[in-house]
Amino acid sequence: MKFFEYDGGFMRTATILSRLTLLNLLWLACCIPLVTIGAATAAQHHCAACLMRGDIHIGGNFKEGLRLYWKKGTVIWICSAVLGTAFGMACYMLELGSMPYKNVLMIMAGIAFLTMALVLMWVYPVMVNFSGKLSEIVFNSFIFAFMYAPVTLIAAVFYGIAAFLFLRFLATRLLVILFGPTVVVYCTLVLFEKVFQKYKKKE
Repeated sequence: MKFFEYDGGFMRTATILSRLTLLNLLWLACCIPLVTIGAATAAQHHCAACLMRGDIHIGGNFKEGLRLYWKKGTVIWICSAVLGTAFGMACYMLELGSMPYKNVLMIMAGIAFLTMALVLMWVYPVMVNFSGKLSEIVFNSFIFAFMYAPVTLIAAVFYGIAAFLFLRFLATRLLVILFGPTVVVYCTLVLFEKVFQKYKKKE
């Protein structure tokens, strides 16, 4: 049956999913020391980008991603963790306090946090697709996030669906843990590739 042939759509999808599962397990293992989450996420994006282009060497590409992006990935993770904690503490203090314009300040803090989250969706894909200083990568990610707002919103929906499935159902929670984050990263990279191609041609 063509359905089960090696070159068939089902088998290609199953093969990619198996490799994404392996990549996800590598990523989870490297995230256990929390300080390495940034480097592991950078390596995850690098390996997923390689897989998207036909390079199936998961272990080697993941190791290469760690070597290439561990410093930038770690800085991004630490900065985002600090800023996220600061936003959380600010919202908590505003909620408990009785200062004037509290609602306005809460909205401003929420907008700042949402902006950071949207930019973070682009940072790692931009990092593994373009060279440059970290400041340039963050700035370009900010521009991409709002210049291509519809694409950003679609990527946000990917992450939102994964979060919903993780929180809502026990069975899907296990699947999300097994391969969910890396599948979302892969789909996001495929989505962003259409944007990146315009700028790669210019380079």
